[in-house]
Amino acid sequence: MVAFDAGRLEPLAREGKVDAYIVATEDGFSPLGANRHFLSADLDVPEQEIKQHADWNRFKNAHVTLVAIPSRRKGSCLRGVVLAPSETSKCYERFATALYGRPFRDFYYNVSYEAIAYASENWGARRLATSHLSGSGRFHEDIATCNAEALAHYCDAHASAIDSLVFVGCCISQEHLASISRLNAEGQSGTHRPISTQVEDLGGHVLVHLEWNLDA
Repeated sequence: MVAFDAGRLEPLAREGKVDAYIVATEDGFSPLGANRHFLSADLDVPEQEIKQHADWNRFKNAHVTLVAIPSRRKGSCLRGVVLAPSETSKCYERFATALYGRPFRDFYYNVSYEAIAYASENWGARRLATSHLSGSGRFHEDIATCNAEALAHYCDAHASAIDSLVFVGCCISQEHLASISRLNAEGQSGTHRPISTQVEDLGGHVLVHLEWNLDA
């Protein structure tokens, strides 16, 4: 099930509707900024640590990398958070014009697929939430399509692994999900092409580096 919720992450997590969160590294007036206090309290990870990882992945890291932070608290609502690169990340510069260009679909698809795969296979997460991977105020429906295609392909390969994916919060509206409805109606979403991933376990967090052939 793919759904949309205009509210905040916390009530969804506390109600058991979400058990892992995929969010762009853009901080401040953004989904990460709005939810960072809850993430810190629920996962028992200092807010400053979350911010440092997000800033590193956004401003300094030239590679496409997921920063996966698992919960450190028994009984937490969430099993972890994945800080994903996005349109405003340094690594996106080599793919497309940030902010003004049409979304580079391979980037959003691969980031979405590997984030879903990591949360499912390493944390056992089944009820995922994601927020926009664009610059604030500029969410494009193609990004939602890539998210949904990635979910569909992962579920095709791992039957019954995921129960739901919820788009949460700002910049996303029901209209952005129109392309997903068309995708569902057509019943076709292509096939998944595996990419290269390299995992670095750094103790309190894990880096998952993604690499693929841009000419493929």
